[in-house]
Amino acid sequence: MSAPAAACILAAGLAAAVQEDPPYAGRELVVMVEERTFGAWPELVELAREFELAHPGLRVSVADQGGAVGRQDKTRFMLAGDLPLDVARIDVTEFGLFLAENALVDLEPYFRSDPGWERSAYLDVVDGMRDGRGHLYGLPSTFTPYVMYFNRDILAHAGLAPPREGWTWDDLLAACRATTRDLDGDGRTDQYGISLTQWLQAVAPWIWQNGGELLDERRERSRLGEPEAVEALAFLRALLHEERVASFDASFENQMAQGLFQAGRAAFYGPVGYWETYRFRHLREFEWDVAPLPRGARAATAIAMTAFVVPRTSREPELAYRFVRELAGERYQRWLAEIGNGVPALRSAALSESFLKPGVAPEHERVFLDVLGDARFLPPLANWRKIESLVQADLQAILLFPETDVGAACRSMAGKIDEYLARERERHARPRLPAGAMLGSVGIALAAASALFVSRRAGPWQRRRDRQGRLMVAPWAIGFAAFFLGPAVVTLVLSLAEWSPLRPLADVRWVGAENYARLAQDPTFAASLRATSTYALLSVPLGLALALALALLVRAESAGTHALRTLLYLPAIVSPVIVAAVWRWILDADQGLLNRFLLGLGIDAPAWLRDPDWVVPSFVLMSLWGVGAQMLIFLAAMKALDPTLEEAARVDGAGAMRRFWHVTLPALTPVVLFNLVIGVINAFQLFAQPYVMTQGGPGDASRFLVLYLYESGFRHLDMGYASAIAWVLFVILGILCLALMRGSRRWVYYAARRGA
Repeated sequence: MSAPAAACILAAGLAAAVQEDPPYAGRELVVMVEERTFGAWPELVELAREFELAHPGLRVSVADQGGAVGRQDKTRFMLAGDLPLDVARIDVTEFGLFLAENALVDLEPYFRSDPGWERSAYLDVVDGMRDGRGHLYGLPSTFTPYVMYFNRDILAHAGLAPPREGWTWDDLLAACRATTRDLDGDGRTDQYGISLTQWLQAVAPWIWQNGGELLDERRERSRLGEPEAVEALAFLRALLHEERVASFDASFENQMAQGLFQAGRAAFYGPVGYWETYRFRHLREFEWDVAPLPRGARAATAIAMTAFVVPRTSREPELAYRFVRELAGERYQRWLAEIGNGVPALRSAALSESFLKPGVAPEHERVFLDVLGDARFLPPLANWRKIESLVQADLQAILLFPETDVGAACRSMAGKIDEYLARERERHARPRLPAGAMLGSVGIALAAASALFVSRRAGPWQRRRDRQGRLMVAPWAIGFAAFFLGPAVVTLVLSLAEWSPLRPLADVRWVGAENYARLAQDPTFAASLRATSTYALLSVPLGLALALALALLVRAESAGTHALRTLLYLPAIVSPVIVAAVWRWILDADQGLLNRFLLGLGIDAPAWLRDPDWVVPSFVLMSLWGVGAQMLIFLAAMKALDPTLEEAARVDGAGAMRRFWHVTLPALTPVVLFNLVIGVINAFQLFAQPYVMTQGGPGDASRFLVLYLYESGFRHLDMGYASAIAWVLFVILGILCLALMRGSRRWVYYAARRGA
């Protein structure tokens, strides 16, 4: 090698040695703002890659906001677990909650020091993300005022013009009367005037339009019991029950289902937001458009909005702020508008053809901007989702059940809200648990448990044997302490306290037996206990009987029975979420497979999931579809039976029924007991199916105990109350299992006892 070449190589090596790492080397942003299945995902990923190029060495990890739980719950789980999360998307109704729990980074200092920031570049909705001091905590993803969708073809067929600005409740009622029809002459309504939305944010505009309010000016007392709110809800109830021009399909749980409007069987649909254009963009069967909401005493509508924020768990708050600016910038805002996600808050994007799409339905997209002068957010509170849950039963009772006293239900809603607001005001005055109290409780429990393994015998041989035994059970004991005993003690202490999982464990506040006293007076808990008990009482014996019958049916060995066993077992291994989604479609009152079949037979089918008298039986019916696992256990037990006993009974002249009752069934009683205990435990832990199918409705008719526990702890962030529910559930199951085991002595037959 020549000297010049060697010098060049040496120089290159020295340069590489002194070369500095990229300025952002080793740093990472975790961004969770969209679901992977959503149309904006590829654009989000590309935006993240470009942000990495602009910040050399930085890694931007884009996490899927979807999953087995809702996106709002997933964000909470990550915050509660103190997992790294730098940019998230939250609903504006949760903004007050996250502020109260100190879960967000105040971005005001970053905005003030950012020379490129211009408040005037955004529509006024951006101020929905300010706290009481005027500090800005995030920027809107997209927003939407609530408007009314309408079917142009249905209105034209009825000789009606499309609704215009300034139309009234009376105009809506007249149009609904003219478009509600029995199209096939079978005596049942096939086409409705309006598919009426039924959740609190959709109902609020009617109350505001009638001069009512949800809360007083100080936000300390509910005004839902006042005449203006009562009259507004009475008008909605009249559309559903007295005029019978409104359908019941547009519940919050059914938003993503194939509704009557989408099927071309409703003239109006609303109040609802811009997000429906994402679902309706492929409709070709009819022409549809949007209009402002009909007005009452005044014009009013509600605003729904999601916003990009920086959680307190962010390791890179400044970089997270810059990424929020990119997400709320021109490029991404236009892209969200193009795919129909919502109205962009960036003024230039909202006025662009990305949002105001010429020649693409809806024709009057400008309505979403024109109504902003009359639009408002729900009053900012610490936990609107808790309030929505508190009023859900009464609100659904008003809208779904004609015998409901509207005034009494409104006063009930107001009373529940007032009680909750008073409890929230008192929360911060409660004393904190002493430092180390939680760990001390766990330590005492572990010490008490370990004392059970200490031998009282003093002999050396016994001590050596005990040490060997403890060593062998140590892995199990460690697992028991870490995953059962420790958490159980923590939840027991929390059941006597108040704590939000978004706050550090050091902020647990003592309340004594208050949570248990609340349970005793909580109508929702009483309804949950009643629904769960009814479900267990019906589903467990019916499931056992069906599983045993199926096992007897496929007991014989043949090619056909092998295939039949497989088919009967398959439903038991399907994901409960998939099962729930399928049965939700089967049991749909308006378009479900079961009701279509029953109507074809001339049977007047019930509204399975909408009728409080039928919703629990609906879950029982669904549970019978999955008895394949119990069937296999019975079948395995039958294969192990002594065939000579049944043969002897046959020789003695016993018929099939007597042989089953006196020979087969007694021998199966240990397996019956096993399936009975497991069935009771599973019945009291029903969760996935009601979570997917009904969200606890109608009212609280399907709010099973574990669903209520989950909502209390992870949606309402009342972990102390959820822990109290968990311990009550534990005690109930313990008593039931003990009673079954004690009672089994009278009817369970064990073959090993014969020689005793």
